[in-house]
Amino acid sequence: MKCAVIYVSVHHGNTRKVAEAMAGELFADLFDLSKEQEIDLSEYDLIGLASGVFYHGLHEKMKRFIAEAKFLPGQKVFVADTCGVAYRDYTKAVKKELAAKGAICIGSFQCRGYDTFGPFGKIGGIAKDHPNEKDLEKARAFAAKVSKVSKAEKEVI
Repeated sequence: MKCAVIYVSVHHGNTRKVAEAMAGELFADLFDLSKEQEIDLSEYDLIGLASGVFYHGLHEKMKRFIAEAKFLPGQKVFVADTCGVAYRDYTKAVKKELAAKGAICIGSFQCRGYDTFGPFGKIGGIAKDHPNEKDLEKARAFAAKVSKVSKAEKEVI
C-alpha cells in the first residue's frame, strides 16, 4: 500500500512533527504544501492531510489544495490537525468536501500544539509543551489504525 502525508505547518512546527510521526509509521511519502508545487494523488492508496487550525478551520493552503486536488473515487483519506484548544472537530468542513469529491475519509486525528496566534501571544502562548512525545505516540497509533482500516477496505468516520 502506497501512502502520502501532506501537511501545512507554518508557526511552531506542531503539525510538521505530527505529520512526520504519522509518515514514519506508514512509511509514507511526506509533502510540505508550503514547498511542494504539484502532488499527483493517483498513485496513493491512503492520503493523510494535516494542518494547524486557523480561525476554527484548516490552513488556507490546505483548503485550497483539497479544493483543487483530484481524488480518485473511493480513495482513502484521513485528516489531522493541531490546535491550541481542542474543543471541537475543526476538520468537519473538509471531511464534507472530501466526501463530495468522492474520497472516503476513514478517520481524523487532533492534538494540541503550542499556540501563540492572536491573543495567545500576549500571554506567552498556550499548550507550550505540545505536541509532546505522548501526543506523537498517539499520532503513530492513529496512523497504524487507519492503515489497517484502509487495507481492510472498511469505512470508519
